[in-house]
Amino acid sequence: MKRLPVFTLFALLVCATPSLLNAGEKTSLFNGKSLEGWTVRPDKAETEGHWWAEDGMIVGENPNEKGSVLWTTKDFKDYEIELDYRTPSDYYDTGVMLRGDGHQVQIGISGSLKKDMTGCVYAPKDKRGSYPGQTDKVTEFNKPGEWNHLRIVLEGKRIQTFVNGEPFVDYEGIAINDEGPIGLQLHSGHNMKLFFKNIEVRELNK
Repeated sequence: MKRLPVFTLFALLVCATPSLLNAGEKTSLFNGKSLEGWTVRPDKAETEGHWWAEDGMIVGENPNEKGSVLWTTKDFKDYEIELDYRTPSDYYDTGVMLRGDGHQVQIGISGSLKKDMTGCVYAPKDKRGSYPGQTDKVTEFNKPGEWNHLRIVLEGKRIQTFVNGEPFVDYEGIAINDEGPIGLQLHSGHNMKLFFKNIEVRELNK
């Protein structure tokens, strides 16, 4: 078997993985003890107590069925984020907001479609339907009630999602923000409880 020269192998690596070669170190977005580095919006009395830190996890619950988002105080451009999530709730509608409002990776039940759309891309601003990035793998790989792992790679307008190691969606956005905070959502209209842990981000093209 003919071996490729070292230079050729390096060139192939550069072409195949440009983001990883220019990526920063993984950093935790959660210190395990407090919500330092995060802020809740809307900042009103009706969302007070929706989010807190407990036993190394971020916990979100809305017994008043009001919606809120826990946002990072830092803005991000291109990044890879990984986290684990779990819920004891039968109905849960949450997700990861990617660069502020507009584009989201869904976790749980879509209120409009009435089915589990975990790992799918919610982007009505693109005017391609509410979920222009979908997959038929949700039922097979997402495990409600158990800990699940979500990985999202966001570079430019491209959004890639992975649930429990399985590639889910590869979607090219249109009206996505160039920069913004990362958010965890509690959707309005239902009482739900969510747990998040091991939230790590790696900034790309640094």
